[in-house]
Amino acid sequence: MEQTELVNLVAEILETDASNVGIDDKLEGIGWDSLSRLSFLAELDDRGISLSPDELAEARTVSDLLALASANR
Repeated sequence: MEQTELVNLVAEILETDASNVGIDDKLEGIGWDSLSRLSFLAELDDRGISLSPDELAEARTVSDLLALASANR
């Protein structure tokens, strides 16, 4: 997954503009919560990317999400 695609996906999940999401942003600082995690897992699954909830729980930044999504293609 490309960085721009991931940032756009995170922004869509958070219902905000992509300009409000930076690759180095801490997830808790941008409103990422348990519903966001579930939505993210579902969106990745729709894209054929398998990621476990335990793996996702380790993510702390948007950059971490990108690394996980890219590693689990």
